[in-house]
Amino acid sequence: MENDVEEDIKQLPIKGRTYICPVCSYKDGFHVSFSSNVDKLKIILICPDCHARFDPNWVIDRSVEQSMTE
Repeated sequence: MENDVEEDIKQLPIKGRTYICPVCSYKDGFHVSFSSNVDKLKIILICPDCHARFDPNWVIDRSVEQSMTE
């Protein structure tokens, strides 16, 4: 199932303010989810209206996350 979800993620280049869903035109922003591997957390935006998923190419280094909890 997770592979199916990953295939549905569309690229979303960020230009200026990004709060409108390009699929359904919902205008109140996105939910945020995280896809993780050993070294990185990838941020995925989800439209609360149509549930389309977008990859804005935002990545968090997990070493930053770990240093914040120490």
